[in-house]
Order: sequence, then structure tokens, then C-alpha cells
Amino acid sequence: MGAIGWDASAETPLTVRIDDTAVGVPISPFIYGANEIGTMDGGAPSVDFDRKAGVTQRRLGGNLMTPYNWLNNATNAGKDYLHANGAFLLETLGVPKAQWSAPGAVVEAFLANSAGVGARSLLTLPLAGFVAADFDGEVPEAQTAPSSRFLPIDWSGRGESGKVSIPALLDRLIARHGRADSGGVLGYYLDNEPGLWPETHPRIVRKPVTIHALIERSLQAAKAIKAADPSALVLGPASWGATEYVNFVKAPDWDDYKSYGSFLAAYLDAFRRESGRAGLRLLDALDLHYYPFSRRGDLFRTENAGLSAALLDAPRSFDDDGFCEDSWVADMLGCRPRKGLFLPLLPSLKKIVDDNYPGTDLSFGEFNFGGAGLVASGLAVADVLGRFGRFGVRFANHWGSLAGFIGEAYRLYRAPDASGAIFGDTALPVAGGTAALSLFAGRDEKSGRVGLVAINKSEKPALVALSIASGRAPAVRAASGFDAANHAVAPVVAPTQAEGGAVRLALPARAARRFSLA
Repeated sequence: MGAIGWDASAETPLTVRIDDTAVGVPISPFIYGANEIGTMDGGAPSVDFDRKAGVTQRRLGGNLMTPYNWLNNATNAGKDYLHANGAFLLETLGVPKAQWSAPGAVVEAFLANSAGVGARSLLTLPLAGFVAADFDGEVPEAQTAPSSRFLPIDWSGRGESGKVSIPALLDRLIARHGRADSGGVLGYYLDNEPGLWPETHPRIVRKPVTIHALIERSLQAAKAIKAADPSALVLGPASWGATEYVNFVKAPDWDDYKSYGSFLAAYLDAFRRESGRAGLRLLDALDLHYYPFSRRGDLFRTENAGLSAALLDAPRSFDDDGFCEDSWVADMLGCRPRKGLFLPLLPSLKKIVDDNYPGTDLSFGEFNFGGAGLVASGLAVADVLGRFGRFGVRFANHWGSLAGFIGEAYRLYRAPDASGAIFGDTALPVAGGTAALSLFAGRDEKSGRVGLVAINKSEKPALVALSIASGRAPAVRAASGFDAANHAVAPVVAPTQAEGGAVRLALPARAARRFSLA
């Protein structure tokens, strides 16, 4: 059990106030999601970490799912490895070799893993046109699709010779596992990072895809999904980065859509119009992939402690008004409201959704804020989860195993503390946060209990004077957290000092704490 001591350098408390009288914002349980990556990280299967972290939903996606052939379980590694066809997904998910030839074996292994940890499943379906036909290794440029090394996908039929039917896969999944509303696959992503296909999968996509073509394929796929299972969710376009969000990586036909201000706006408007014609919602969540950037260095899965300050700043680009990150993303988007996208990202996305397809949820099918061995990474992920919760994001899935401090960020919200409480299901307004102190308040609607997550990103301890809008004097029932000295979320001694209608709480340097209040 770690101890928090009072510190002379933190004598002046920061005034923090939770508005427990507010209606609040429902926190989607599905922001605590992960990606199924099997043993890609070289250690234990990712599902083992997901179990400990308490994830609520899991996604099977990434580059290997774009060319995945469900009939024979082959895929193509694209630029990640020799543009080779092979058993990469079978191997990383640990599917027994005796089952390799069973149709859908990769998907079934993924679904079994999710069920084993009590999580719902979200599955990526292909739109790029072709999937792997064999396990015969490297595909030279001369065998780029269409060729014998690949098979075309079919979204309109259920078994035409020489094609891989996706509706047939949906039929199979529903027959085996039921519809989404009866515990089956919860939803489907419309492929993965389509703006990058010519770079990531040049053997199946020779040249940049037009926005028009992607939208047409996406609408066809969404209709097929809803026809097979009206209760299943559709998420798209699974776009990577600002360049794809804005102009679909300078799509050949961008000029035809420039008046929208962004590719995302055009995509949403197309789905709104087609949904009106079809008489049902065809897109449930606008799905993006988010990886932070900094001129100070590469933040992706970094274990460089010298980049800790950059990692800790990065979540502010989601919803921190007035903050402008030092990166090419800020140069491209700008940091003040305008037509199209801008930073902070979440308010900008909300406006685009409200203007083009109201009611569409937000999803982040991939995000990553550094390596599992850095406490700064864990603090950053905890910060991100808090921001997603209070803004009403519906789905979020970390990319990379939830090992080390990354998993502890999830457990900060998901693990029961000494009183048996987890973080609440309704986000409450909380005042008093600073650039160095992120604060998130939650209320459990069943018990009415209120909790506070405090993330001290400073290298100095902090002292907080906490009060509650309803006027009752808060008392700490239990406290837990992690920091550089305490690598796992565990109960901590939290010395408190009553001060009128407030209570003083001490926070160590670079630490995350969750307080359950009485």
C-alpha cells in the first residue's frame, strides 16, 4: 500500500469543485475498449491483458484485416512484411493448426476471446476490393491484384464462384452467435484506414481511391450489414490522421468535395442522405484513429522518458480550449474554430456531426499514447479515457497490448477500490483543473456515490481543496491509484484534512488517483 505524504512545496491548495447537482453526461461503457492483437507485441496474448484491465468491448481490425479472406483465413501483410500472403492472423491469435482450414477460424477465435473476458465484439470487414487467395508468401509487384494471388470480394451476393462473399460471412456469424441485440457481434467497421491503402496495401490497391468510390462502397456495405442484422452497428470510415480526416490524403476528386470543408463532413452527409432514402440509419458511429504527434520526437509507443512532457500534453488536443500542440497536425488544422476541422478535435467533430448527420456517435477505433513502461503513458491514457467519458464518446479502443502502465490507466476507472466502487457512469462537471492537473468526476446512478479521478502531470506534488456543489462536506471513503513508485492500481493511504465544507487531498508528483467520496 503506497502512502501520500503532505509536502511543504504544495501548501497552497488548488480549489476544486464538483457539481453533483448537475444532470451530467452519460459515460459510455464502451470507451474502455481494446484491439485484438494476439501476440503481435511479442509477449502474452493481448486478451490476457484485456481481462485484467476490465475491457468492455474488443475490436478485430488493423492492416491485416483489410485483405483477410474468411473462407481460408489467409491475409496479406502489405508493406509491413514483404507484401506476403500468409497465416499471420491465425498465428498471432494462436489458432490450433487443425482448425486453420475452417472458414472464419480467425473470427471465431477472436469472438471466443472476447466472450472469455465478458466483452462485446466489433469486427472489421473488407472494402478494398480483394483478399488473399493463398498462403504462398511474398507477392511480387507483377502479381498485384487482379491476379491469382488474390480473390475479389462480393458485397452483393452469397456465393458467386471465384468471389469471397461478405454477406455470407454475416449470415454465418448470425446463425452461430445471434444478432447484435441478442449477444452476437455488436457492430462492424467499414474496413481500416482507406486513405492509406495505396501505401499499406499496394498489391491490392494500385492507386489512390477516390472519395466517391469509397462512399459508394461504404454505403453498399452498410446496407448489406443492416439487411443481415438491423440491430448491428456500423462504424466508419476508420480514418487515419488529419490528412485523411481533411481531404482523404489529397484524394484525386477532393476538389469535388472541398465545399464540405472536410472529407469527414462529405462522408457524413452522404450517409445522411442515403439513410433518408433507405428509411433507416446506415452509420451509427463516425470512427477515427488518433495518434498524437510532436516536434519533440516520435510518441508512438515510445519508451523515451525524455518525451514524457509531450505525452502528458497530448490529450489536451482533444478538448482543451486554448491549447495548441507543437506538431504538423496543428499546422494543418489550426487551433481556433473555423469551417472544417480544427483543434481541439472533439468540439470540432461534434460540430461536423451536428451539421451533416446529427445523432451519429463518435468512435476512436485506435489510439495510442506511448509505451507501456512509461508512467507518463499511463497518465496520458487515463487522461484520454476521462476526456472521452465526459465528452460522450461512445467507443474507444487502445492499439497495443494493455500491458504495464497502459493497463493500469484502464484499471483506474474499472477496478473496484477498497469500498467496492468503480468510477461512475455519469460524468459530472468539475472545476479547478489546470494544464498540469486533469480532473474527472463521475456519479454512480445506482448508488448516487460520487468519485473523482485526479491526474497530476506535474513533477511536483499538488494539494487540492475539494468541495461539492450540493453543500455537503465531502469525505474520502477509499482511494486508489498508480505512480512511478506504485506501478499497479492499488489502495493508497490518502491523508485528508477537513477545512470548512471542503477536504484537502494530497497528490504525489506524476500520479493518478481515484477518490470515492461519501
